[in-house]
Amino acid sequence: MKIITSIKDQIDYCNSLAKKSENISLIPTMGNLHKGHESLLFQPNLIKNKKIVSLFVNPLQFNNSDDYKSYPKSIDSDIKILEKNKVDCLFMPSEDEILKDINELESFDLPEYMNILCGKYRDGHFLGVFKIVKKLFEIIKPSIAYFGKKDYQQLMMIKYISKKYFNNQISIISCDTIRENSGLAMSSRNNKLTLSQRDIASFVYRELISLKESIRINSNYNYAELQKKSIDSLSVMGIKVEYLELLSSDGFSIKQKNSTDNLMLFVAFYISGVRLIDNIEV
Repeated sequence: MKIITSIKDQIDYCNSLAKKSENISLIPTMGNLHKGHESLLFQPNLIKNKKIVSLFVNPLQFNNSDDYKSYPKSIDSDIKILEKNKVDCLFMPSEDEILKDINELESFDLPEYMNILCGKYRDGHFLGVFKIVKKLFEIIKPSIAYFGKKDYQQLMMIKYISKKYFNNQISIISCDTIRENSGLAMSSRNNKLTLSQRDIASFVYRELISLKESIRINSNYNYAELQKKSIDSLSVMGIKVEYLELLSSDGFSIKQKNSTDNLMLFVAFYISGVRLIDNIEV
């Protein structure tokens, strides 16, 4: 596996692939890889394409400096995982180089729906993701990029980037959320929890399933009542719910009653100071 740390070398490498008519599949990560990340490496088209994984802990997307500083890092084990999965290239740029002139780039207009859910509670988060992902796309020029559905709002923004800035020349592939046996969505942040805290956090997924069933079996459901009941139940277990919303999957609008088409449940919550997110289709 080739490991590249400079933007110039990465551009040269990708240009050399383009001259050979090689297509590139990109999997952007912030490292601390787990089985959820590994699942992205088994997607269709990866076999025939050159696999490039980027590893960069993006400071621009953290609205809390302590959260950024404490983000789990495991570069040595990450490299072993990527080598085991036959990744062709790891792009691991320095913070100074990737952020150079980043604030001098043109201003970006994010879609209005980026101001709700995580966008409402994490000031500047999505703009930070936007800037770095766009720059990665410009450097690597992938034909396909893979993103998990757990960060669904981010996924929608990435599709927006591909459409607005790359004329949909980059196919954005949505990959299913990978869960622990308990149902807890896999996340690098899970490493900050004890085993007992993980067990408690898994109740959020069970509550989402229960909410989904309540919505589907009763066309006259009152979501405000269902929402309050779920939040109260989780609160008793020490889980602080930041939001728990029922919205459309295509534009995050509030759907009319008596319809479950394209509906999703979105949640963000804290357990012992660790913030986690999840979602499920209804």
